[in-house]
Amino acid sequence: MAFHYSREIQEPVAARRLEFLMTAGHAYSSSTVGGNTRKYHGLFVDNGRLYLAGLDEMVHATRISTQQYEGASDDTGLKYLHAFSVYPPRWVYRVGDVTIQKTVTFNGVLRVTYDISGDTDLWIRPLITDRSVNEVVRAPHPLCVSERNGVRWGNLFFESDLPFEPDPVTYWNVWYEQEHERGYEPVEDLYSPGFFHSHVRDCTVTFQCTRKGHAPVNKNRIPSPQSPLDWLEWASDAFWHGDEIFAGYHWFCESWGRDSAISITGLLIERERKIAAQAVLQRLASGMNGGIIPNRFPDNYHTSDASLWFIHALMRYRRRWGDDNFIEGMKPVIRDILDNYPASPVATLDHDLISVVPKSTWMDTEFTPREGKPVEINALWVSALTEADAMGITTPVPFDSALEAFRMFWNEDRQCLFDCIDPVDPSIRPNQIIAIALGLVDQDQATKALNTINKNLLTPYGLRTLSPLDTRYQGHYSGDRSYHNGCVWPWLTGWYVDALIRNGVHRDMIEPLLTPILHHLREAGVGYISEIFDGDPPYLPRGCVAQAWSVAEIARACRMVFH
Repeated sequence: MAFHYSREIQEPVAARRLEFLMTAGHAYSSSTVGGNTRKYHGLFVDNGRLYLAGLDEMVHATRISTQQYEGASDDTGLKYLHAFSVYPPRWVYRVGDVTIQKTVTFNGVLRVTYDISGDTDLWIRPLITDRSVNEVVRAPHPLCVSERNGVRWGNLFFESDLPFEPDPVTYWNVWYEQEHERGYEPVEDLYSPGFFHSHVRDCTVTFQCTRKGHAPVNKNRIPSPQSPLDWLEWASDAFWHGDEIFAGYHWFCESWGRDSAISITGLLIERERKIAAQAVLQRLASGMNGGIIPNRFPDNYHTSDASLWFIHALMRYRRRWGDDNFIEGMKPVIRDILDNYPASPVATLDHDLISVVPKSTWMDTEFTPREGKPVEINALWVSALTEADAMGITTPVPFDSALEAFRMFWNEDRQCLFDCIDPVDPSIRPNQIIAIALGLVDQDQATKALNTINKNLLTPYGLRTLSPLDTRYQGHYSGDRSYHNGCVWPWLTGWYVDALIRNGVHRDMIEPLLTPILHHLREAGVGYISEIFDGDPPYLPRGCVAQAWSVAEIARACRMVFH
């Protein structure tokens, strides 16, 4: 079930909104069908540095590659583009009587293959830079050296079946549309040391980019996904690298404690990746300080939920594989969290529940401080106490006492749970779905709360972060103000499906709710699930085009519904 596109990609807007992404360890290759639109796009990106931005290609002296420039667009190549498919990304061009099929593969080695039918001249010009993915540079001038079959630049080597001709030029004022929309500097310059060129006929030509000392990364990914769940399985491996789970692409290419602990169930545990799950959990535990799992390594401990999500992940592991030696070895870590987390700089034990400091939950902007006792924090707290007690671990307060205190979250006026108490925040938000999914709300109240959630928060792509009836609601993404005040976060869908099933909703009734988000696999970051969506129609995807917990929790939802 490869995703195929035809005439729609001749439209520049459509072509530039379809992004592909291939990862290999700490490296990736990514762009759109119609050229780079982000400073993060590049055919060879490694450890957060962009080296090969793209290729300028010509057939019959006709440019088939596309790119935007400040004040102008070079989209003429799209009229020669007949088809595109993934994965691997494959373009089919027809220029006159010549057909070119271009295929890009990446496993730490970039390989671009041109299958040519006909008689033509072919030019391939690498466009390079040397910078962090988080910035743009002007007038780069890398020192490149011509060698047999190619050109060397530092540890990188570009080679091809075609002979290389030195011809240093600078491509000025390359324009990144998405950066302009996001409010960042959108213009930079790229350098080309020369081009590969020859007359060819009915043959296959390759271009390759390798980095010295970097071996190919090979994972046992599904070779040809045949269903949406296959695609989610395929996508899952894009985020897991050794003992790390990267939060998202393109600008969250690092392991975060909260995101890893939430994602690990869908990405690793439910996929029977036991050794990998152990490695990720051990890394999180090794970074713990005073009962707090870091949110960002190595030393950002301003998170009041990562430790509780970590315990929850351990319990998911335990349910999958039993109380084995690994869990026995983790019991001291659980004790450390239960003893020290409730008296830490971010969390305090207050009348059997947890009170937290501002901007320390997953809704962590200045517009959603959530100081006090957030509902999902305390749901995870009660759950952690219950699980610890079942494992024979002494808890700071009895779990039944904490559960009784948790009942204060019920908001009779709005027929749902308060988002926070002490002080009370009656905002209708989706965080309560975690408490319902964990079974901490009695059947009658859970049914009422789900009705409130469905009326106020449910969209085709998941749950809004705030009811549209709230004066703070932002229906379209506009930065931090809207991030948790209206945007849809698909990672909550796994918990929503959990809650529906727990409260008696038949799986046949849930299946249609997943259709739009599964269709989303063929748009934006093709094969992946985006970070967020607008809260208002047409619910455009926003943020990262590939987010770990989005993929993980949509995959988990699908397993619950379709298996």
